[in-house]
Amino acid sequence: MKKLKMMMAAALAVLASCGGTKSGESVQDPLDSKVIVAYVTSWSDVLPDPRYMTHINYAFGHVNESFNGVGIDNEERLKQIVDLKKQKPELKVLLSIGGWGSGRFSEMAASDEYRMAFAKDCDRVVKEYSLDGIDIDWEYPTSSMANISSSADDTKNFTLLMRDIRTAIGDKKELTLATVASAKYIDFKAILPFVDFVNIMAYDMASAPKHHSALYPSEHSGDITSDAAVAAHLKAGVPPSKLVMGMPFYGRGGNGYPNFQDFNKVGNTNKDFTEKWDSVAQVPYLVNGDDTLVFGFENPRSLAIKCQYILDKDLLGGMYWDYSGDNEQGDLRRTVAENLLGKKHKTKVLVLTERGGQHGGFTDAGMRWLADESARQNFSITEINNAAPVTEAYLSQFSLVIQLDFPPYTWPEEAEKAFINYIEQGKGGWIGFHHATLLGEFDGYPMWQWFSDFMGGVRFKSYIAPLADGTLVVEDREHPVMKGVPASFVVPDDEWYTYDKSPRPNVHVLANVDESSYTPASDIKMGDHPVVWVNEKVKARNVYFQIGHSGKLYETEGFTTMFRNAISWTLNR
Repeated sequence: MKKLKMMMAAALAVLASCGGTKSGESVQDPLDSKVIVAYVTSWSDVLPDPRYMTHINYAFGHVNESFNGVGIDNEERLKQIVDLKKQKPELKVLLSIGGWGSGRFSEMAASDEYRMAFAKDCDRVVKEYSLDGIDIDWEYPTSSMANISSSADDTKNFTLLMRDIRTAIGDKKELTLATVASAKYIDFKAILPFVDFVNIMAYDMASAPKHHSALYPSEHSGDITSDAAVAAHLKAGVPPSKLVMGMPFYGRGGNGYPNFQDFNKVGNTNKDFTEKWDSVAQVPYLVNGDDTLVFGFENPRSLAIKCQYILDKDLLGGMYWDYSGDNEQGDLRRTVAENLLGKKHKTKVLVLTERGGQHGGFTDAGMRWLADESARQNFSITEINNAAPVTEAYLSQFSLVIQLDFPPYTWPEEAEKAFINYIEQGKGGWIGFHHATLLGEFDGYPMWQWFSDFMGGVRFKSYIAPLADGTLVVEDREHPVMKGVPASFVVPDDEWYTYDKSPRPNVHVLANVDESSYTPASDIKMGDHPVVWVNEKVKARNVYFQIGHSGKLYETEGFTTMFRNAISWTLNR
């Protein structure tokens, strides 16, 4: 342990000295880097060092007894915390309202009058104390487990509360929330337009003889883990770019070991306990003489692993409760800072897929190829199988949309509008394959006229059956998508869609298919048959590949070179 602390101290010294950084100055500059949220309590006298976090959530404020305003614990300490911005101007300080046992939320949120007054008072508090926003820690809507009142309408009213606070404090201030690991009680899709990010309380998930903050399930973990908590929030509709994973600076005990003990006291209680490491759950724990887990906690090793998890999942960042639980040397806060501060987000790519069916082989092979390519080009992948999640807010996090054999029908109206805006305003790039031109009145679905125009004004007419090999011929060898691509190469087992007319007058054609090369031969032909093109009339960089039926295509170097180039080009690289 002593050696570890010396190594940590040395690392911090390097961190603090980078770029001539002086003591007390920030060690984090990039605007798109990860966030670190430190909860700082009103009852502690420890003054945090702002170098180690991007945000401080001051705990706590409360709904006042008349349900129409905010009460603050230890206002003088809050002022001290805000004064830390003099050392680090980019530090964000938010008032966290709520906490375990903090009530009156249900009554306040249920009344339009109370809720609006409370939201207005949130704005007053933000302005009066020079805060950067509000964090809501209602534990938990519709539940009375914290011995507070609740109502079946709490979830709906929580959404209204977040809407009203956002309206009151404006768009320039931050609005966040703390949520239970299971992602229950809150309609996340409804609140997403109003919140900046979500702090997952990935702790208190079990008690001894189980870990309370296991990263992965093991024989010592409870019913839920940090990984499962992240998955639950993703499933509930929160994108990774709005997720902050919580980590505890305290442990939970039992069977003769003190409960809720801070890290700075671990090992000082009784020398009869032995520290062990759970290589599956990736957390340490103490056992008694019977080898029974009596205390689950975190240490620098486990926090470093959790920080790497945050990076691998490309979450927005990490959060911890609470700052004062760390030891005097700052082993925990330094570990989090060294692993997350200054780490940039990966470029995000959204992939729409229609798994299974006749195109399933191409899609499955494509997702495997993209997984490898994402490591090569340093981007992360989010896959969805229907267009229901697509909104302007949802698309705003992605630099590229890949329509991997996903058709332009059954899209909700909101998704269509969001996609049109994304393409026409150039908010990201687009790559489409094959199935994306099954346009109109296909399978009984109505024509999406805008998408037909985007595809060059064409309408799907027919295709070659059975499947046929065909020779793709490059027309524009100077275009970035065609860099290093052979002048011609054989595309195996494709359907070779035909259209009511050539898109050529309305798009820039990069390649065509030599219809005389079909093997087996086919009588179904277009004549002029473009198969790779870009639409230069919209702001978004875009590429359409008519090919994309068989998984064999990913064994064809000419195709993978085009696809790789298309990703790089549409990402403006």
